[in-house]
Amino acid sequence: MSRLDWLLPRAGPRSIVDPLGTGEVRPRDGPDIGPTFDEILSGRLPGGAVNFSPEAKAQLQGQGIDLGPIDLDRLSRTIDRVADEGGRNCLLLDEQVAYVVDVDERKVTSAGARSEVRDDVFTAIDSAVLIG
Repeated sequence: MSRLDWLLPRAGPRSIVDPLGTGEVRPRDGPDIGPTFDEILSGRLPGGAVNFSPEAKAQLQGQGIDLGPIDLDRLSRTIDRVADEGGRNCLLLDEQVAYVVDVDERKVTSAGARSEVRDDVFTAIDSAVLIG
């Protein structure tokens, strides 16, 4: 018996993980924000993910353009804005890349380095957005 047991007679060692000793798992408070670690690791993103056609993937790889998570998030949020405005086929221009997007399917159908598409003519689009 330690010298402080007379102060707290029923106090024993407590777990940091479960200090009350209930053994129950409580759900997290608040909404789930963002993808889970497993989804990020496997390359699957929920809901507002952006899909790329095989042609668009080949065009980006051929020009050595590598899109990171920040680029994909910015692209996804821009597609959401275009969808809210009623756009269906859109040209999206960021600092480095030009994308032609089917908004309903959230699919990039064509993509290329912005410097390479300078003199190109884009048809069958109903909207354009400068991503900045």
